[in-house]
Amino acid sequence: MGAGCSKDDSSGNGFTNGYPNSLSGTIYYDWATEGILKMSLPDGTGGAFIPDNSKLNNFDISRDGRMKLSVINASTLGQYDVRFTTGNMADGSIIDEFIYNSPAGNNFCKGYLSPDNSLIVVTSNDKEDGITILKRNGEFVGRLHDINGEAFEFNQTVLWLPQNVLLLKHKNYIIRLDPPYQSGTLVKEMDYDDWGDLQVNQQGTKLAVRIGNHLYTMKADGTELKQLTTSNFKEAEPVFSPDGNFLLIGTEYRQTGPFGYMWSLKIVPSAGGPYQVDPIEANSPEVIPVIWKGKDRMETAGGQMLWR
Repeated sequence: MGAGCSKDDSSGNGFTNGYPNSLSGTIYYDWATEGILKMSLPDGTGGAFIPDNSKLNNFDISRDGRMKLSVINASTLGQYDVRFTTGNMADGSIIDEFIYNSPAGNNFCKGYLSPDNSLIVVTSNDKEDGITILKRNGEFVGRLHDINGEAFEFNQTVLWLPQNVLLLKHKNYIIRLDPPYQSGTLVKEMDYDDWGDLQVNQQGTKLAVRIGNHLYTMKADGTELKQLTTSNFKEAEPVFSPDGNFLLIGTEYRQTGPFGYMWSLKIVPSAGGPYQVDPIEANSPEVIPVIWKGKDRMETAGGQMLWR
């Protein structure tokens, strides 16, 4: 393994429990029946965050770490309700809460807080719903159904950029939508048969994307595409650190059932590479396996991941 996997480093040589002191924030990840787990950096202390809940569609945490958004399937017979709750991370108190009903009567909608915490973008696994923008209290702002007459995809990728700009993966394009979201600007045409897992750093300056089996980075304007990872397996699910200098990634990405996947967690710099992250071959020195303090097993995930 690369630097950082040893758990006996002292904090006096630039490492804490095997993690570089330059790492900060908390990573959150969904794992099987354990629910949402979390691990703080650089101390490597892990624990539970949200208990396993089959009705949890997704969660989000504000960029400043103060708010948690939970999106729960609250449907009853004949009523397709989705409950959006924004809570205070410090004491659990509710800040905003509302029931959302999608146009298609779909109860599997997801929500994501805007960088300034004023808006929520809502995505759906039903094309009829399009992309909906709400105020944090549920007040309707707008809805996008298509781009140039082409409907959005199943589980459409929508990301927030600074100044509440939206970034979309649509067909073979990456598109930027500035408020009030009436027209888009082409960032990059992606002429690849298999690509996805698009992510952006909080600064809005760099993108990460999977092309084929490996991860790549590029500037936010679509230039300087560079391969970041390599292995004999597949890498996916990149998540930027709050400062944008690192990526939490899924390595050895594999299918576990008709709709299920799992992957092993590692951290790599967001610049340089390609970094060898193979589960068998020796990794690049910069690669850091995600291991809780006091454990000797790398963490695995099978769902949503965040780094705040």
